[in-house]
Amino acid sequence: MALSSRLRSGVILLVLAALPARASGEEVERLVRLARIWATVKYLHPFMLQKEIDWDGAVVRAIPRVRAATTDEDFAQAVGAMLAELGDPATRVVQSKSRSRTSTEAALYRWENDVLVISAGPWAEARGGMALWTERPGLAKQVAKARQVVLDVRHHPGDPQEEGAVAFAISELTGLTSDVVSAPASLYTYHSGYRPQEGTTTGGYYSGLLTVPGPTFMPMGEGQAPSRVVFVTDAESPLPAIALALHDAGRALIVSDAPLDLRAAGQTRAVDLGGPWRAMIRVEQVGAQAAADVIADDPMAEALAIVEGKTSIPFILRARTGLPTGEPRWRPDNAYRDMPYPDTAHRLLAAFRVWAVVQYFYPYKALIGNWDAALSEAIPGFLSAAGEDEYVMAVLQMVARIEDGHSTVFGHPALARVLGTWRTPIEVREVEERFVVTRLRDGLPRDADVRVGDVLVAVDGDAFEQRVARLRKYVTASTDTARTNRVAAFALMGPKDSTATLVVRGAEDRLRTVRVPRSQAPQARESGEPYRIIDGNIGYVDLTQLTVPQVDAMFDALRATAAIVFDMRGYPRGTAWSIAPRINTKGARTGAVFRRAQVSGLDTFEDSVAGFYFEQPLPTSDKPKYTGRTVMLIDDRAISQAEHTGLFFEAASEITFVGTPTAGANGDVTNFVLPGGLRVNFTGHDVRHADGRQLQRLGIQPDIPVAPTIEGLRSGRDEVLERALAFLKQGTGGQVLH
Repeated sequence: MALSSRLRSGVILLVLAALPARASGEEVERLVRLARIWATVKYLHPFMLQKEIDWDGAVVRAIPRVRAATTDEDFAQAVGAMLAELGDPATRVVQSKSRSRTSTEAALYRWENDVLVISAGPWAEARGGMALWTERPGLAKQVAKARQVVLDVRHHPGDPQEEGAVAFAISELTGLTSDVVSAPASLYTYHSGYRPQEGTTTGGYYSGLLTVPGPTFMPMGEGQAPSRVVFVTDAESPLPAIALALHDAGRALIVSDAPLDLRAAGQTRAVDLGGPWRAMIRVEQVGAQAAADVIADDPMAEALAIVEGKTSIPFILRARTGLPTGEPRWRPDNAYRDMPYPDTAHRLLAAFRVWAVVQYFYPYKALIGNWDAALSEAIPGFLSAAGEDEYVMAVLQMVARIEDGHSTVFGHPALARVLGTWRTPIEVREVEERFVVTRLRDGLPRDADVRVGDVLVAVDGDAFEQRVARLRKYVTASTDTARTNRVAAFALMGPKDSTATLVVRGAEDRLRTVRVPRSQAPQARESGEPYRIIDGNIGYVDLTQLTVPQVDAMFDALRATAAIVFDMRGYPRGTAWSIAPRINTKGARTGAVFRRAQVSGLDTFEDSVAGFYFEQPLPTSDKPKYTGRTVMLIDDRAISQAEHTGLFFEAASEITFVGTPTAGANGDVTNFVLPGGLRVNFTGHDVRHADGRQLQRLGIQPDIPVAPTIEGLRSGRDEVLERALAFLKQGTGGQVLH
């Protein structure tokens, strides 16, 4: 009798309680392999979009057994039990076997009167699937002379990686058919990017099922095709696609030693379990039910009896069963919000999810380096996490390994304790290798003695540099500069309704202690209009303030200027699509190049090496174009849409970038969820310059590098803007709108 879910959960908890909190290297390696198997099924097995399968529960139930395993066989049995929950006999654990020495003496083919007997499977077991592939031309010549062919495709390779090699090689063998025949269609999972688990995104990501027509086999060669083909198989060996095609057309028979099931048709993928064990995972579902015409204890003897006329089996045109119907069943992952401190198995599930989503869907995975190592290094922290805070710290550290400016973690109360929630109403950035106040924000009392240009020495009794160093492992970004400045912002945070005690050093080189109340979301103190004309008949546009309805009025006001400076040191308000066509003096059509991961069992590689590519067109406009010179001010506060604005502007005009590199994180944001109610955002698209150059982790590079100085900040100067104006004044031509 099966255990009830409550009793089963209790058993799991008891097993986990008996296991050590710290894992050995061997245990960590097995957990990494388990994660890989779980993820392969989750994103490639067709059943995951067809049936209601508690795949999280399957791995949670497997984890105690995997952790308790002391041998490769124990581990293989634990994995086998997990895979059995799919109810798919093709998805299973198999053991590698040494090749038989005696089988090397077997000939690849022999003639019995006018019957050609091809021992494809047994021969390949001894010599390998690639060896059989190279023998195809010679076999085709023999087939051209045969009136009847018996093909033994029983294949039990020593290396499970070769499973399907014989089926593939025989399907590529010419001369077996005199008419055009087609194998049944196949069904695969298909993920175009990563569909967000919560909310929506502009990325257009989706998951579904992909139907692919089966291969078509044409008559080839000058000889006549055999009048009769009989395939000899067993319940463990995949059938060649041509066997299914000829069988469905009534032109071939299948003889087996046992009834056939789902293992007989459809591709599988092998995942190494260590030692002699492999997990075989279905990635293809074929639209035909493979069935044997004859079941016999000695299928080869029976096949020969059929072709010799000793046994009469009629050829019948068989109706195909067809692929499963119905809509794909996509369901968001369970965030397990009732588990603020998940049990050990669910903490490991969180680590598996982080690894799996990035492994298959992160478009910049090649920039991370060894992502497998990230999982191996993270597992001990997830295992030993002694409470909510340590669990969230483990998540933050693993996510930080992505080094993506869009990678942020939300949704758990421990985040407030680890990183803080309420902000100190000042902006602090690294300037000349010191942390300096660069902006005052709303919420700062007017009498607070904090000034732009002050060097921040300490916060709440902690040396600020040490505070930044301590938090750095929990905060990520795409460039080192962006990460440092983002960490500095977190280092200023504190609990709700708290007061920050700041120690600053000003121009007089004297320390001052200032107490500043924190607030929830202080905004920058903005002043002035979003656009204006400044010295030298040059227009200035603050893209952090300008709104879409103001774009036409801005161009009207600045139409007679010699140049426009677009200030993009912050985040814009969606104006790139309105401005770019008005400055498109190049007549450019493409603003940026996109790629997102394309994940399917149809791919020949395990990882998401395939992608969906497209060029994003620049918008068009029949309104007058501005033909004056253009400059954009940039630094690492320009991220995502801000960087996309830069891509549009550089594609459209001969713009000059002045400042320091942007944040290097562009692409629509998508998200996944983790146990404890956590949500993790990450970049879903690889976005590049229109000419294909990399943006991620590099940012838009300035044509004229210039950075603020402490002295300049203290004197109220904007040195980046000053340098841009100096550049423009070197040669403004007074061009106007036409």
